[in-house]
Amino acid sequence: MAEAMPKPGFWTRTVYGLGSVAFGTKDAGFNTFLLVYYNQVLGVRASLVSLAAGISLIVDAMADPLIGYLSDNWRSRLGRRHPLMYFSAFPIALLYFALWNPPHWAAENLFFYLLPVAVLVRIAISLYEVPSTALTPELSPDYTERTTLLSFRWLFGAIAAGATVAVALTIFMKATKAQPYGILSASGYFPYSVMAALIMLASVLISSAGTHNRIRYLHRPPARQRVHLKASASEVLESVSNGSFLSVTVCAIFGGIGGGLVTALGTYINTFFWKFTAQQLAVLGAAAGLALLLAVVLSPAITNAFGKKRGYMVTAIGSLIVNNITITLKLFGLLNISNTNILLAILFVTTAVGLAFAISSLILVGSMITDVVEDSQLRTGRRSEGLFSAAISFVAKSTSGFGVLLSGLLIDFVHFPKHASPLTIDPAIMRHLLFIYMPAQLALFAVSIACLSWYSIDRTTHEENLKRLTDAAAIADSEQAGTSPVRAAAAG
Repeated sequence: MAEAMPKPGFWTRTVYGLGSVAFGTKDAGFNTFLLVYYNQVLGVRASLVSLAAGISLIVDAMADPLIGYLSDNWRSRLGRRHPLMYFSAFPIALLYFALWNPPHWAAENLFFYLLPVAVLVRIAISLYEVPSTALTPELSPDYTERTTLLSFRWLFGAIAAGATVAVALTIFMKATKAQPYGILSASGYFPYSVMAALIMLASVLISSAGTHNRIRYLHRPPARQRVHLKASASEVLESVSNGSFLSVTVCAIFGGIGGGLVTALGTYINTFFWKFTAQQLAVLGAAAGLALLLAVVLSPAITNAFGKKRGYMVTAIGSLIVNNITITLKLFGLLNISNTNILLAILFVTTAVGLAFAISSLILVGSMITDVVEDSQLRTGRRSEGLFSAAISFVAKSTSGFGVLLSGLLIDFVHFPKHASPLTIDPAIMRHLLFIYMPAQLALFAVSIACLSWYSIDRTTHEENLKRLTDAAAIADSEQAGTSPVRAAAAG
């Protein structure tokens, strides 16, 4: 039996959170640059870029549970999680660099390069992100502390996302006379890819090493004589069929797609609708950093005030309203501001507040998934953090994957031109795009909130689950039972 886990302090929260820098850097690239780079810079059809992003996400969705199950049952002197975490570091960096440095093929052929590389990037990230996120419920059983741990991961992930985008836009993608919108210039993407790859490599290695001293406290799975595929599949199915897990996962997927649509089309909206330069986009990137700081404070406070389920509903609706208010006012002629600095200041505030709500909603939904661990353990007799971590990982990836997929389809649907200029783009095209974008976003969040109706774990339920597991463990120790005391406690 593993030793009792000490309560996570600031250092543990920090090094654990640093691991999400790799994911945040990757996600920022997929959300902010991937569609623009392959569509507007390299000339690949937006729908093909979206198709590659969508297929890569589907493949990743199938790989994540396998990685989670492998992580749950891995036995080594480095525990269950850290072997995969260490192994993933260099593949992540090399593959992400390759994504932004394709061969000099014709535009119509680049899809066949983008697709496999995007798939491999996602799988490499999963090899780290799934076992790393699975540490959350193991590091602390406390209802609110889990939200705090996930807040730190979101904090560092978003800081990395905002910082790498800001550096890319202000240093590597500076405006020139030939190209006043530097994000549309090919030359900035090579130094960006080098910087991002090195940051991702450092993130994975530092976080893995920083949590290494916790290995001796972590749960160890029982030894198995042989692994039978049919039995393993049955165990996976039994774990993921938990009603609360299915409810929160489907909720999170629709919410993630809605959030991904906002992020992926945000670059197009800010560039072609608001006509902001790369430097002004960097200012909005700073607003995203501020949003993370707000979300780290907001998420635990909302957990204590409303609980996680109601808190998700409040923050999701808040983000929906704030993220669309300025666009709506502009479309209906109620926000006619000629001073660019004033307009940028308004967008800075709404971006920070809207993203703070959106990030808080994702933190809360991830924290809800971690609370399924004990509920499932009572029903199955197994701890399956890796499987449930795979769901959290997939939800986070749905933001960039399905968001890019849906965005690309909308861009092609409104016949958005390739190699477009913000100075010459037809305003009717942008209006058409936005009048589809906003109802689609509303529908996705409405479905997300509705799906959460079947989630049944609140603070009281969670604490009862912990007590029943503690009682079952005490009975098992005192009687030295060979059968499953957890199932006996659950039945009682």
